[in-house]
Amino acid sequence: MGAKGNDLPPNDSVGPRLLAVLVPLFAVALVLYAVRIWSRLRPKPRLTAADYMITVAQVAETIAIVFTIAAVSRGFGRHVWYINKDEASDIGTFTFVVFVIGLWASCFGRISVACLLLRITPWPRWKMLLWVIIGFQLAALIACDIVELIACRPIRAAWETVPDSECFPIEGMWANAYVFISIAMFSDAIFALLPMVTIWRLNRSVVERTLITILLALGLLAVGAGIFKIKVLKGYDITAEDNAIDQIPGYMWARLEEILIIIGACAPLLKSPIEGFLHRKFGLPLFRPVVRDLNSVHSLPSTANVRRMRFGKNRECSHGTEQSREHETWRPGTSSISLEHVGSRPMNKNKIEHKSIN
Repeated sequence: MGAKGNDLPPNDSVGPRLLAVLVPLFAVALVLYAVRIWSRLRPKPRLTAADYMITVAQVAETIAIVFTIAAVSRGFGRHVWYINKDEASDIGTFTFVVFVIGLWASCFGRISVACLLLRITPWPRWKMLLWVIIGFQLAALIACDIVELIACRPIRAAWETVPDSECFPIEGMWANAYVFISIAMFSDAIFALLPMVTIWRLNRSVVERTLITILLALGLLAVGAGIFKIKVLKGYDITAEDNAIDQIPGYMWARLEEILIIIGACAPLLKSPIEGFLHRKFGLPLFRPVVRDLNSVHSLPSTANVRRMRFGKNRECSHGTEQSREHETWRPGTSSISLEHVGSRPMNKNKIEHKSIN
């Protein structure tokens, strides 16, 4: 039974509060994306697959935020008793577009992270796992969008009452949502934990490895948003009379997850701008691979010759001789270099190069 007369709640709206949370965070994601692309274009273009994937995600999320603002302007977030039929139809249309396009933002954001990790991961098994995750993300995106588009006939029956319409059972729609969320959370966890294994084996400074690990671990924020989204969805009643306002919490956590994925995908590529800022403002040294001094193979005696040297030294000691090792020469057939020249060659400094995030 609906609320009537004095039982009606106040004619207020939580829509502005929804925008107060989403819009500033979206602005942060947009700035980080712009800085990332700018850093990849200067001094010369170095765009990769990860940059193109995050561009798709950013465009999709921009469309989602625009339609969210349009839905709020039509009454999204108000109680259903204060929304007329035309407004309800517009709200349903706008939010349906957001649900479909929002999947693109989260999916391509995760694929962008996977493409980035493929560049810095040296182990074939980890690379195979990343490719499997990319495949699952694309498959889940296609499946979920198809289900959303064919769930009701006609499509507008998904958000308004249409005579003689047919829709999938609610249980099937929830199962579709939970499968997508599970795949997404598993991917986010892998993307956050894998760098901790990879980065700390690189020949880089501790400060640089710590910075990259923190930036890549920002993806765990998306995992947290996914957990809250599941908690809210479990308590949501789609058949409730005032579901126009009841769906706001789940809607908010879904958009937060998408935005946090974009932030987590862009953050690692900010290493170079952050490095330049710390160098200019605080005089900190630029990040460089750790250079280790290695002995040249030509400056070291062979194992067989070392054994002869030790045997000769012991024999001399047993006879009480004090002949110096520096005047002994190698036996014929072993080497033409005398011991007095061993170690006289300068040591080479070999730089070990590793892949890094630029």
